[in-house]
Amino acid sequence: MKVYTNPLISSLIAILIISCSCGDRTDTGVLVNAKQDCNLKMSNNLIESGSELQFTVEYLGDTNRIPIDTLIFMDDELWTSGPIYTGDLPMGKHVLRARLSFEDSTSCESYRSFEISSDIEPELWSIVLLQTFPHEKAAFTQGLTWHQGRIYEGTGVYGETWIYNYDPRKLDYKNKVELPLNYFGEGITILGDRLYQLTYKENVGFYYDLASMKKLGEFTYGTEGWGLTDDGTYLIMSDGSHILRFIDPETFQVVREQAIYSNRGKEIAINEMEYVDGIIYANIYNTSYIARIDPDSGKVLGYIDCRGILPADQRTGNEDVLNGIAYDPIKQVFYLTGKYWPKMFEVRFNTLGQV
Repeated sequence: MKVYTNPLISSLIAILIISCSCGDRTDTGVLVNAKQDCNLKMSNNLIESGSELQFTVEYLGDTNRIPIDTLIFMDDELWTSGPIYTGDLPMGKHVLRARLSFEDSTSCESYRSFEISSDIEPELWSIVLLQTFPHEKAAFTQGLTWHQGRIYEGTGVYGETWIYNYDPRKLDYKNKVELPLNYFGEGITILGDRLYQLTYKENVGFYYDLASMKKLGEFTYGTEGWGLTDDGTYLIMSDGSHILRFIDPETFQVVREQAIYSNRGKEIAINEMEYVDGIIYANIYNTSYIARIDPDSGKVLGYIDCRGILPADQRTGNEDVLNGIAYDPIKQVFYLTGKYWPKMFEVRFNTLGQV
C-alpha cells in the first residue's frame, strides 16, 4: 500500500492530507477498470461549513506500478490548487473524487460523498403570549398568512380543504373557497394581488385573484406540496424534505433550490412557513419548534420553543400538531395555531427566553 500526499496542505491531525497542484491540466488518461486499487478516505462525512476538507488517497494496487500524478475533482470540477475550503461551497451534498494516473496513461479513481452543514450554533428563543383568540377547531390548518388586518387560512384533508379569511377577533369568515374531494390542501401565500395554494400529493397548485378569490389558474410541480411563503419576488415552497425551492410566480419555474442545514445536519420536515424581514420562520413537522432559517445560506439560525402554548385546560383531545404562522407587520406580532386547535395565539418571540 502507498499513500500519496501533496505538500500544499499540512494536516493538523495524524492523517495524511492530499490536494491537487495540477495547475491548468485537463482531465486526460484512460480510466482502467480497477477502482479497487484507489481508496479515497475522509475523516467525516458531515463537514461544518468553513472547515478545511481533510482526506487521504491510498493506492492499493501493484507495488510495481507507481502513480505519477493525482487529480482531485469536487462535484466533477477539477480542483486546480490549494486546500479545499468548505466555506466556498454551498451547504448540502457534494462528491469528492480522486484520480491517480500512471506512466502508461491509465488511471484509477475513488470517490466519496459528504455533506456540508451549518457552522452556526442555533439560538433558542421563547414565546411571549400577548392574546388568545378562538380558532375553528374543525380546521386542519395547513397554511396561514396575514393581509391587511385579516388572517387567510388554508386547510387540508380530502373533503375538508378550503380557504377563507377572517378577523381573528370576530371570526367573520369571508370568501370561502372549497376544493374538490380529490384535493388535499397545503400551504398558502399572498404575493401581489394573488393568493397561491399547494396540494399535498396531487402535484398541482392553484392561484386566485385575491380580491374576489376567483380561481385564475393552476401550476404543477414534481414533489409533494407542504409549506408555502414568498420573499416578495419568488414563491418559496417546501416538500417535507430539507430542500426549499424558489419559484417564479408567473412561469412557475424553479429559479433555485436551497438545502437547509443546522450544525447537526439537514433540517427535514419543513412545513408551514412565513417570510419576515429576510428570515423564514418554519414549523418543523411533528415538533413544537419553529426554525429560523436564513434563506440565502440555508443555515438554521435558531429555534423557537413553542411547547405548552396550548395548555391542557384548553385542549379538546382532537388536536394535531402545531402548524400555522402568520405575521402582522404593523403590530409586529405573530399568530400561531395548529391543526384542529380550538385557539389561536398572538405572540412575540424573545431571544434566550428573556422577556
